[in-house]
Amino acid sequence: MTAAAAPANAVVPAASEAERRALQRARIRGIVISALGLIAFALASNTMNSEVTFKFWVVTQGKDFVQIQTTAGMFWILTGIATGGTGIWQLWRGSSTRWRRWLILWLPLWVAAVVSTLLTGKTAVLTNAFAGTFEYAFPISMGAFAALICERSGMFDIAVEGKLLVGACVGAITASMAIQWLGPDTGMIVGPIVGPLFAALAGVGIGVLMAWLAIRYKVDQIITGTVVNFGALGLTNFVYLRVLQTYTDYNTPPTIEKVDVPLLSGIPVLGPILFQGTPYMYIGWVVMLVLTYFLFRTRWGLRLRASGEYPQAAGTVGINVIRIRYRAMILAGAIAGFAGSYLSLHSAGSFQMNMSAGKGFIGIAAMIFGAWNPIGAFGAALVFGFADSTQQLLSQLGVDVPPQFLASVPYILTVVVVAGLVGRVRGPAMAGQPYEQG
Repeated sequence: MTAAAAPANAVVPAASEAERRALQRARIRGIVISALGLIAFALASNTMNSEVTFKFWVVTQGKDFVQIQTTAGMFWILTGIATGGTGIWQLWRGSSTRWRRWLILWLPLWVAAVVSTLLTGKTAVLTNAFAGTFEYAFPISMGAFAALICERSGMFDIAVEGKLLVGACVGAITASMAIQWLGPDTGMIVGPIVGPLFAALAGVGIGVLMAWLAIRYKVDQIITGTVVNFGALGLTNFVYLRVLQTYTDYNTPPTIEKVDVPLLSGIPVLGPILFQGTPYMYIGWVVMLVLTYFLFRTRWGLRLRASGEYPQAAGTVGINVIRIRYRAMILAGAIAGFAGSYLSLHSAGSFQMNMSAGKGFIGIAAMIFGAWNPIGAFGAALVFGFADSTQQLLSQLGVDVPPQFLASVPYILTVVVVAGLVGRVRGPAMAGQPYEQG
């Protein structure tokens, strides 16, 4: 016996309300993106004669170079093609298009087009700008890794800013003490080692304190992080004003200079960008790769992620969630404290008040932008690092843009990134929720 055929005049259920809204949003988005593409083409017509010159050092800075001459209009044409194509694709495919992936293509083109327009008639050395991107991204990426480890374990850590600041202060003092106690010759060798080491230990101390308050006494983790940030700011300001300004010998640490990687630093064009950096930059790459592997390919990573997603289920199979969260806070503290030493031992050459300048919070934004993935967070940190490097480049070339605006670009970008992704990316389900282990 066969099933009865559906009548010819059967009514097909209409699309759900959610589907209709998704399609409507997709069409509006496609129209807006297409309009941006048209704007880019309009700007191209006005800048085809705006010449700009880019230089890349071949191997050694200041010697042989590769020079590229083009016009800002060419960048705007590429931007219009990429942006307009994305908008048309969005209109054609509707709500099924994962449009955010296309941002990776046309957002950098918008940045390149705007920068080339500002640099009209000037010669810009992009080797320094690109190399500076990796350097500026180091404290941001390490702050993102620290916050990522904590949230993957189920702990909120908004005290990355405070850890960076304390790490910078402790690193500068201990490295300076090495010179005072051991003499200039030995101190210049030992200082760059003990400075970052004690900075990491200071971060560990803060991590243990935060874990103890949040896990043992169930103190709200947002409040704990806020208190730590304000406490770190007040304590380091007091140390700087009352101690370091009086005893300046304890704020003259040895500077950690750039180190060339043998063979690789001699690669034309790429060598000066990727392999003539500070040890901090190389360590940041290693941390990213190691953390990615351990997080997604080892038992430790599986247990860490389980503790942040469903700690009750993890506890029933014998995972010690409390121990994992303590260890995550300790490891995150060490990473953030170590990153703080970069600010005083390389970037500035001494400790200054509030020298972290919001990099810890930007690191948290990079973590969100990177969807709680180390590689994604590192890529997001490069975006923020490029914003820092670009504003330095424009300032050095005397571009007619208010310096206050240039300095605010990384923070504006942070607001745009976070506001654009709120509700669209999901972190660990139980992050910030207290856990009672039976």
